[in-house]
Amino acid sequence: SVTGDQSDNTRTSVDELMNHIILGVLLVIGTLMLFLGLRNAMFVGLAIPMSMFISFTLLNAFGVTLNIMVLFALILALGRLVDDGIVIVENIYRHLKMGDRSPEVASVEAVDEVGNPTILATFTVIAAILPMAFVSGMMGPYMRPIPIGASVAMLASLAVAFIVTPYLAYRLLKGHVAPTAHPHDRAH
Repeated sequence: SVTGDQSDNTRTSVDELMNHIILGVLLVIGTLMLFLGLRNAMFVGLAIPMSMFISFTLLNAFGVTLNIMVLFALILALGRLVDDGIVIVENIYRHLKMGDRSPEVASVEAVDEVGNPTILATFTVIAAILPMAFVSGMMGPYMRPIPIGASVAMLASLAVAFIVTPYLAYRLLKGHVAPTAHPHDRAH
């Protein structure tokens, strides 16, 4: 006989996580549309489900089962998942708006320009929560999924921001960003 079956609670939590992901994507796209436009908002909005998919895949590969603590970790990381993508997309857009570079050069230079601070910001958050993985005693196994799940999600977000987002921006933004005049051009 089965005792302590938590599968119904886990299914409900997974459904809630999916609702939070969808709501997060919609809120991010809506907010970013106001400041960066629809195209840029869509790039960042795609980062959330892609990062979650990679997180689920990696956690499954490492043998981490889906439970309430892992879901809590993913919800905790959900707010951080868009940060890397926002920084990268906005900088690519800025470089394309300057107009003096080809789209591929603008994407590479934009990522290179904000790469180190973005990596450091992500690893700072990971360093703040990772010590929870080393809690010993009775609470250790209970708390361990939180820092592991959140760290995996943040690393997945970083990978998406550095690999997928620049590629999408290069492919879909070229020809859609009107360059602005440089201040030195106005003087002539």
